[in-house]
Amino acid sequence: MTETEKEQIRERIFSEIARIRQDVAKLTELTQPVVFEDMDDITHMDAIVNKSVNEAALASLKKRLAGLEYAGKHLDDPEFGYCQECGEPIPQKRLLSMPEANRCVDCAE
Repeated sequence: MTETEKEQIRERIFSEIARIRQDVAKLTELTQPVVFEDMDDITHMDAIVNKSVNEAALASLKKRLAGLEYAGKHLDDPEFGYCQECGEPIPQKRLLSMPEANRCVDCAE
């Protein structure tokens, strides 16, 4: 991997981390306990469903954030960008779209 490619990935990692942290903050607010006073049954059920959906999205974002932070810390490691399964280089396009990827497409399937 060239230094230019590595820098592109670095920029992608840290821009994604910043974006995800903002989304995590918003979703954290949306997953606060719901106050059910003055709600009818339909509004109450709607609030419960929305909270569950937001909790699932928050968990997914936190997992991705952890992967991106790990990738950011290990970007300069010699094994970064190589598949943990087969040892082949992970294509640059995959790393740009999913910098936290540690497997090539074939092994990830």
